[in-house]
Amino acid sequence: RDQMLRPSSLSSHLRRRVCVRQQEAVLLQLQPQRRQKSTQVRVIITRDLPEGQKRGIYAGEVHHVAAGYARNYIIPQKYGVYATERNFERTGVVDPDIAASEEEELEEEDSEELKAADLLRKYLRNKQLKIKRNVDPNNPTMCHPGHVSASNLRDKLSKQLLIDLEDHELIHIRSEPVPGLEDLEDGEIAGILLKDESASTEGDGIVQMKPESDGADEASQDRKCDVKIKQLGEYLAKITLAGGFAVPLKFKVERR
Repeated sequence: RDQMLRPSSLSSHLRRRVCVRQQEAVLLQLQPQRRQKSTQVRVIITRDLPEGQKRGIYAGEVHHVAAGYARNYIIPQKYGVYATERNFERTGVVDPDIAASEEEELEEEDSEELKAADLLRKYLRNKQLKIKRNVDPNNPTMCHPGHVSASNLRDKLSKQLLIDLEDHELIHIRSEPVPGLEDLEDGEIAGILLKDESASTEGDGIVQMKPESDGADEASQDRKCDVKIKQLGEYLAKITLAGGFAVPLKFKVERR
């Protein structure tokens, strides 16, 4: 059967609910009020802010400030303008967000180029190209007829190791033989390449060439590849890749 609350029990039930509500209200009052965060806007500072205002804000900089501070002081007092694309062009200030993004893209690109160079270095590390040539009967250490050029090494890389270089990936040959080349460590080989060019090392055995001086063109790059080897022996070359990274290439000219 249906049960009904007696008046006395109903009254006590309501009192308990009111008591709970009062306790909740007291707890809410005791809790610290959260301060609303002011809206921030970006501004381009066109004049140094005077003493007494925010310190360390100078002309030519881009800052995040409270929207009210920009609206009520910086903009009307002509200490700055809103950081819009048009205002960046007008003031000649570089947007730091765009500059940072471009720098990150360049770093990522450099990182990929370095990874590609390191992959090729590891592949060539324990390999030596073998090139056979006829020799002069009167001088058995000299090739006759013929020689070994960068073009010959490029073809040999393709046929022997299945490495097809791009047009911008150049081979530079050292003109002097390197006795005991097979026994040299990666660091020693990189050291030999560093002696020949203005460069720095990037990782084990990877050399990064410094940018050419102004006025250098592809013709000057090609002239560096005109070395022709006419004597039997062990030689060292470098393959210059994108980003200026170079990896060693070992080859040996043998008697046919």
